[in-house]
Amino acid sequence: MPVFECRWGPIHAEVRGSLGGARPIALLLHGGHGSWRHWMANLDHLSRRFDLVVPDLPGFGASCEVPPETGLELYCEAFREALAPLPVPALVLGFSFGTLVGTASALQWQQAGTPPGRLMLINPPLGADVSPEVLAILGRAADAARAGGLDAGVAVTQRELMLSDPARVTPELISMAAAQVRSTRFLSRPISRRADIRQMIKGLASPCDIVLGDLDPHQRAALGVRVPEYRGLVGETRVHVLPGAAHWLQYDQAEAFARLVERVCE
Repeated sequence: MPVFECRWGPIHAEVRGSLGGARPIALLLHGGHGSWRHWMANLDHLSRRFDLVVPDLPGFGASCEVPPETGLELYCEAFREALAPLPVPALVLGFSFGTLVGTASALQWQQAGTPPGRLMLINPPLGADVSPEVLAILGRAADAARAGGLDAGVAVTQRELMLSDPARVTPELISMAAAQVRSTRFLSRPISRRADIRQMIKGLASPCDIVLGDLDPHQRAALGVRVPEYRGLVGETRVHVLPGAAHWLQYDQAEAFARLVERVCE
């Protein structure tokens, strides 16, 4: 299994395919407090079309530490250094915090004269405009963690934020998500609440699709505003709202997401 090196140390990545150039590469970027496992429901399907590189981003999972106060631009410069041996991806899939990393990296590749083929951005952060609903969920999760430990807090976020069906939040899923939180050493939330992905998208030369969950507490109160706004940025047909999908959209509605990727990449 390849280990990619950046200026801060090794970056762990799950890989599907030879990465030898015979097939296009898709780069899958997880969200905050996550790891490559944010894509675990999607690897088999995506690997039919692409060679896959699915990293633990720096400061997450089994990857290297990141210096405190590292900003998004420097973070992406270091991350792209690790990917330098590979062709520029044909597809960059970003989830939540990963949409910021994917878009900023795409702009840097573009500046170097080699933009990625296309981007798909799943439930991007809303910058400083965090919904009261999300803040309330995070407050309940913090209370639960103080009373019953990290797993209790994670159970709240999985049931109320990440997935649409609380019955799918199994003890195994909670344990996995809690392990991801424990292995998180980079604080992505300050970046997610400062960065305005709308301004970043304006600079993209690559085609960009935006995928939103209609049940995502980050998105649903603002869908009436966000959908037309995003359409103005990326085009009428490149904004997709998946019904029945909460924040962890690609896991929550994996089959619908797979069909969408097929349509977008035709």
